[in-house]
Amino acid sequence: MKLLKTSMLAILVLLIAVMAGCSSVKPPKEALLSAMTKLQTAKSMSFKGTFSLDDIVIPPTGSGTNAAMTDIFMKMLKGAIVDFHGAMQTEPMRAEVVMDLAFGTADMTIHLTVPVIITKDKVWLKVPQIPGAKLPDTLVGKFVEIDLNKIAAEQKNSVILDGAATKKLGQDLLKTLSDPFDEKTYFSEPKAVDVKGLPEGYKGDQFIRFNMNKQNSDQAVTTIIDKAAPAIIDLLLKNDAYMKALQLKKEELEAAKKELADKKDGKIQPAVEELKKSLDDLTFTGGIQDGYLTYQELQLNLDSKDAQNPQKLAVQFKISYADLNKDVKFQYELPKDAVPVQQVQDILGLVSGS
Repeated sequence: MKLLKTSMLAILVLLIAVMAGCSSVKPPKEALLSAMTKLQTAKSMSFKGTFSLDDIVIPPTGSGTNAAMTDIFMKMLKGAIVDFHGAMQTEPMRAEVVMDLAFGTADMTIHLTVPVIITKDKVWLKVPQIPGAKLPDTLVGKFVEIDLNKIAAEQKNSVILDGAATKKLGQDLLKTLSDPFDEKTYFSEPKAVDVKGLPEGYKGDQFIRFNMNKQNSDQAVTTIIDKAAPAIIDLLLKNDAYMKALQLKKEELEAAKKELADKKDGKIQPAVEELKKSLDDLTFTGGIQDGYLTYQELQLNLDSKDAQNPQKLAVQFKISYADLNKDVKFQYELPKDAVPVQQVQDILGLVSGS
């Protein structure tokens, strides 16, 4: 009998362990936040992605030449694509992003390549040859150097957060924004076959989707205005470093919070109602591998459907990560002959004045 009891107890313990293992897959919202947080702990990674502006319509401001220029500008932006790739590491802190931009019209398409290098103290940006722009030869093809410490010193009340503090800010903002959203209403777990446009060979352990659409846009916008936005303001008000890093003043945040509280009689109500009507779709899809969020896709479609004041925006953003915690290679060396940004301002001032 004693042996039977011991055996039954062992089986019970085993069953509990198996059930615990089966339930280790986290619910969608928790899994997404956990994977985002874990991604930020990676010591190094490479990445690639694309941003496309599929459609944009903004009513022209003014008349005559100004309206015509706005129309031309919108036509050039529509269909713009930015392909990018790069790598980053935390020790020593370094990141590199190479952007390939393509935009224009059927008659003229402009292609630009813009590398950006970032370290703890400096940012370098390579000046491309821009068709039609009268840039001096002393700038084209050169890296422009921006000294972050100098900027912080010039802006007495500003603060540049270190890597850990920046990650903490991002985590706090993300959690505060997502907390009020009901999991069953906005979050789902699509199958891999239902996630279109995945990178070739990508295999995720779990996919999470957050979706705001015509069916839930009224509730979603109300949740943002009534709960998420005030909570984010409170988060910033409690942290001076966050406010300074974002160059926000306490008085501005308190005024914004009051305006949100008084929205029914305040100035923001028309904008809130317009957003509810215009939001066709906002979808974020994440792919998780080994607990890391290694794939992200965002789609946003806004359409005012106002014949008198048409406004439209359709964008897509995709990024995938690889080589997590491995040695990564950078395409460019740290520039040794960069042009200080102050010198660039002087050169452009002379050019524009001539």
